[in-house]
Amino acid sequence: MKIKRKIILFLSLLSLFYCVSLMQETYAKYVSSANASASLTVARWNVLVNNQDIIQNSNFSSTISPTFAGTANIRNGIIAPTAEGYFDVVIDGTNTDVSFNWTLTLEPDTTNTITDLAITKYSINNIDYPYGSSITRTIALNDASRSTTVRVYVKWNDGTGETMDNEADTAATVDGVAAIKVNLNVVQIR
Repeated sequence: MKIKRKIILFLSLLSLFYCVSLMQETYAKYVSSANASASLTVARWNVLVNNQDIIQNSNFSSTISPTFAGTANIRNGIIAPTAEGYFDVVIDGTNTDVSFNWTLTLEPDTTNTITDLAITKYSINNIDYPYGSSITRTIALNDASRSTTVRVYVKWNDGTGETMDNEADTAATVDGVAAIKVNLNVVQIR
C-alpha cells in the first residue's frame, strides 16, 4: 500500500504540473518588441542682412547703400561738409526657427580721412533714437514680424563740434575716405 500511495502521489504531482503548465500558457502575458529611429528636425539658422545670408558671406559691405538726398548746394548722392544722409541695415530672421538677439555696433572707420563724420541717430519702425555705443534688440520666434530695419543717420559736421577746419575739409576731397564700420553680432537665445 505504501507503493500504491507513492504512485498515486507521483501521478498527482505529475497531473498538477501538467495543469499548471496549461494554465501558464492560457494566462501568459503578451510580449513583443519593435525598433525605430526618431527623425529630429534641426532648426534653421538663416539670418539675412540686407538680403544676404550671413552664414554664406559675413561681409555685407556691398549691400549697404548710403543715401544722401543733397541740397540746393550739394549734389545728390555725395557727402560734403554739412551733408546728412542715411543707410539701412535690414536684419531678417523670417527663415530662422529660433529666437535671437542682435547687436549692431557702428563707429567711424579707422581709415577715415574725414574725422568730422558722425552718427547722429538711428531709427527703428520710424521712431528715432540717439545713438550711443551699440543697438541691441531681440527677434523672438513668435514675433509677428521677424525682420527689423535699422536706419542709421550720418552727417559731416561743419561748425559746432567739428575737428576739421576749411583747409582740412578741402584736403579731404582729394582721395578722402568717409566710412562707417558696421558690426552685427547675432546670437541664438537659449
